Amino acid sequence: NLRHSPKAMLRVAVLSSTAWLCATAFSMSRPATSTNRCLSRMGASNDMEEVARAFEKRYGGRIFEKLVEYPCDFRIKVIGREDETFVDDVIGYIGKVVDVSPASIKFTTAASREGTFVSVSVEAPVSSADQLYEIYSVLREDPRVKLAL
Repeated sequence: NLRHSPKAMLRVAVLSSTAWLCATAFSMSRPATSTNRCLSRMGASNDMEEVARAFEKRYGGRIFEKLVEYPCDFRIKVIGREDETFVDDVIGYIGKVVDVSPASIKFTTAASREGTFVSVSVEAPVSSADQLYEIYSVLREDPRVKLAL
């Protein structure tokens, strides 16, 4: 039963892909190089959309439609280049998509050792899979975003 534990099942489904395993183990000092090297050793693709398409083919629907019950607060981790506005921009993007004030969105941050990157963990109040997909789409458009999980 896929709806038994949505967050756990989502993690299992995505973690089963080698692309996700490599992405979660990437190095902050050389994210693209480390991830690509890991993937090429395993003969896998680093295209998360390809992983999503494989899931859709196997299970007959989009990942976030099959494995998450809505509405919910969905944890999204965004890693990107640190600058004066990155954190506020990430929260603003999510607030705009879910139509809530950025001030009401819960989040935490952590800086890399060198202060070059920052990780933003956001509790996104989503009401549908479409909102979740739109959040990831908007985040991909920002060139400072290196990874969104």
